[in-house]
Amino acid sequence: MRIIDVTSEGITYVNLDKEIFIDFKECNENWVMYNKRKNNWTDEEVEAYRVKSKCVGQRDICAKPCCFTFFTKPFTKIEFTNFNAKKDFRDLQMKILEVGWTNI
Repeated sequence: MRIIDVTSEGITYVNLDKEIFIDFKECNENWVMYNKRKNNWTDEEVEAYRVKSKCVGQRDICAKPCCFTFFTKPFTKIEFTNFNAKKDFRDLQMKILEVGWTNI
């Protein structure tokens, strides 16, 4: 797996010679809808959460291997298995933050 670009729109990466794009808006909307179902929110509560939520996935630097899981359908997991895994993990985390999104 090799990350090509991280923008406010999403992540483009190559896996097994195939270029893949993860859409951050889609991930965030899936996160918002998950919270609506989980919390049984009204439409007004959903809209208020949508305005403030910038979450697109979750991260786990302690996992073996460390990884990000993005809220696509189905979920997309990016694992870091190389020698610089933790550095690459942190670099991706910072890029996601820099372009205006977060992960839990």
